[in-house]
Amino acid sequence: MSTTGRGRGNDEDESPAAPPIPSFASLRAPRRTHGALDLLLPPADDEQGPLPPVPPPVREVPPVVAPRPAEWPDLLWFGVRMASAALRLPGVLVREPARRLRRLLGE
Repeated sequence: MSTTGRGRGNDEDESPAAPPIPSFASLRAPRRTHGALDLLLPPADDEQGPLPPVPPPVREVPPVVAPRPAEWPDLLWFGVRMASAALRLPGVLVREPARRLRRLLGE
């Protein structure tokens, strides 16, 4: 079978010419147009050399402060809070279900 016309032929014959690959030198070359900023600023001196590196910012570490240990007044306050919560809990456990049951029954 011959491949003419519609069939698959030689790919090199059918494809257009690819553009040339640019060289690394042309990619690194500065291609700038002169703008308004170039007119306002003086040209950079290449004789000075590269700028020195900028040191990273110094972050001060705050001193580690240990939490103060619990004292008797702190423990007394905590005990009072726990006791009042424990005394309210049975009332809440009984009242809330009873209140919801009354709402469901329509009273």
